[in-house]
Amino acid sequence: MRFIGKEVFANVPKGEVRQADVVARLETRDGEPELVLVHVEVQTAPKSDFPRRMFEYYSLLRLHYGLPVFPVALYLRQGPRSRIAEYREALFGQELLLFRYHSLALARLSAEEYVGASPLGAALSALMGRAETGDRARLRLSMIERVVGSKLDEALKYLLVNVIESFFKLSGEDAERYRRLISRKEYRAVQEVELTWADKLIEKGRKKGQKAGVIEGKREMLLRLLATKFGELPQDMAAKAKRMSAAQLDSVVDRLLTATTLDDLDLTQK
Repeated sequence: MRFIGKEVFANVPKGEVRQADVVARLETRDGEPELVLVHVEVQTAPKSDFPRRMFEYYSLLRLHYGLPVFPVALYLRQGPRSRIAEYREALFGQELLLFRYHSLALARLSAEEYVGASPLGAALSALMGRAETGDRARLRLSMIERVVGSKLDEALKYLLVNVIESFFKLSGEDAERYRRLISRKEYRAVQEVELTWADKLIEKGRKKGQKAGVIEGKREMLLRLLATKFGELPQDMAAKAKRMSAAQLDSVVDRLLTATTLDDLDLTQK
């Protein structure tokens, strides 16, 4: 399989410029070997003009490369239930055109089913549906672990971890359980990735001048550092850390480097 650089088409009516999201050229395995194009268009949610756009992309790719095209619409959030979508054109009461393409809504898939499929599957599973009674903390850990343990380069690993961090957030008891899980020695690699991501989140917040983002990043980093060094935190200490200002968070992080016990950090003080 070979990915083709983003295709930009200007030869459409009214001079409109269109850019296809992902186009790959591959050779089929079943039957006689055949070169085909796979076109994946990524959407957040359905739009009324999208089926027509898919047909236009199909037509332009087919004409440009002279190869069969397998079109797929990938919905990150809301999406249709049907796996097959259609675009129709009719004139004088007669159907002139029927174009079908595949449609995949991630939110309608099971995260538990895809988390172990591949590093990409683990990252995309953060956008998929999750069982109501499932262990959310363990599931999130499985996602991160699948990416961290892969043979991908560090840049790609960070990109996939960022998807998980952005779209699968934990709160309350789930967040506490997750921090307890990654504090174990066997998850050292996951701890390092989580801390690296937190550091980059802080830096990103600084560059954008987003004070609230900086504080949230510092707070998350501190909680993870505390869990890594001392294990599960008492609820009152975790609650106080969540109320700290940016200056207070910096002070605790500085003292954390030399602290041997939680008492050294004065987190129990009001």
